[in-house]
Amino acid sequence: MGHASSLFNGAGDQTLISRVSPTTQQREFLQASWNDLAEHLKVSLKAKHGYTISTWLQGSYKYGTLIKPVHSGEEYDVDLGVYFEWGKGTDIEPTADQLRRWVQQALIDYRGQCVEIRAVAEPPKERCSRASYQHQFHIDTPVYHLNTDTDKRRLACLTNGWEASDPKAFYKWFRDALTGGEREQVRRLIRYLKAWAAVSFDDIPDSRPSSIFLTVLATKAYSDIWFARLLGLPDDDALISIIRAIHGRLNRDRRVQNPATKEEENLNRMSDEAWVAFIPRLDTLLDVAERAADAADEGAAALIWSEAFSFLMPLPNVDEVELVDERTSRALMQLPDIDIAVYTGSGEQRRLVTNHRNQVAGVAKGSTLVFTITNPHIVPQFATIEWTVRNKGLDADSTSDLGHRRIGMQLLQVEEHAQYFGTHHMDCIIRVNGQVYAARRVPVTICDVQPKVPAPARPAYTRLSMKRRR
Repeated sequence: MGHASSLFNGAGDQTLISRVSPTTQQREFLQASWNDLAEHLKVSLKAKHGYTISTWLQGSYKYGTLIKPVHSGEEYDVDLGVYFEWGKGTDIEPTADQLRRWVQQALIDYRGQCVEIRAVAEPPKERCSRASYQHQFHIDTPVYHLNTDTDKRRLACLTNGWEASDPKAFYKWFRDALTGGEREQVRRLIRYLKAWAAVSFDDIPDSRPSSIFLTVLATKAYSDIWFARLLGLPDDDALISIIRAIHGRLNRDRRVQNPATKEEENLNRMSDEAWVAFIPRLDTLLDVAERAADAADEGAAALIWSEAFSFLMPLPNVDEVELVDERTSRALMQLPDIDIAVYTGSGEQRRLVTNHRNQVAGVAKGSTLVFTITNPHIVPQFATIEWTVRNKGLDADSTSDLGHRRIGMQLLQVEEHAQYFGTHHMDCIIRVNGQVYAARRVPVTICDVQPKVPAPARPAYTRLSMKRRR
């Protein structure tokens, strides 16, 4: 049974769902941008080519499963389908290639009118064109023929002609699969899985599961655990259950049929090589889920989940974590102390400004911070040291920089830069054979200028002691 439900979807200001979900302001900005583009395409394409044009928002935004970009430089992905409507009475039907060229040119024309568009991808992608905006998002525009006699849709591909595809049918399947609170919970579960995929496949991007692949797997797995849901499941328990179900299903059969079509459409488009690399990551996720289910308390569960979610997973509001032997009630290792040296400038102009220990109550934006374990003799010989930056706040959100993690044996020192206003955390976690032995949370407050007066005394720390299960 999970213990970290409040960190997944609780009332605190830092939960996994709040860290990965767009803010209201971000959603409103995306909505205004795609509405403006949709209106332009409907008017301009009809005026130039004579066909009735409609648009349909599709993908994660439509399903309510959109997540933030989690790495600096990544973008929000919004899918806006463009539909050319005609029926049997049309004398000359345009080809798929013609429709794609028409939409591509309409986007190029729109770029000249919309200062927020920084580029239109050239050449376009096989299944869509792309307009990239200044504010870290892009809009993909797949192009369809909508048969007004049969209400059937087909996708216009750049080189492969027409492809059977009906995003509206898929949306209806997803909408009708569950109702009420259960639909909202499965939306959160899908976002958790997408967050895992976003941080777990940086080195093998071809093996990263697609959004629609995860959406189908999670929705079907959630529907299958109906008995466990009768009394209500917190998010972490529900996630553990669907990870088990997904792991079992994919090890039996890697095919994932599109549930909204009668035609054979496998949503698993990974190559054999990509699939071979994907399975060990899925095995690791299952191992994390099983260990989190067996964890003794919230702190232990959160630290285990952080193996899968990295810097996205919030930790309990404590300063120190130690592992205690249940037989002797003694900590297995002394807690690390962290010295933080603050520098300004760079190169030969770099100058030491001040030193802190275990917290930085105020540092100027742009400063360089060097974090060092001051008692390295306490670190077990074969331990790994994990330094995780967890950013939060509007500044970090605006650049899609929620954090990062570095791991290494005897990694006693790391260097970071103060980039975003607000209070963030550097978490130093020491593990032996994957087991957390101790952790130190270092809060770092970044402000306009270096404080000229001593910072007020910090409240007494809180320590979380975890029992070692044998």
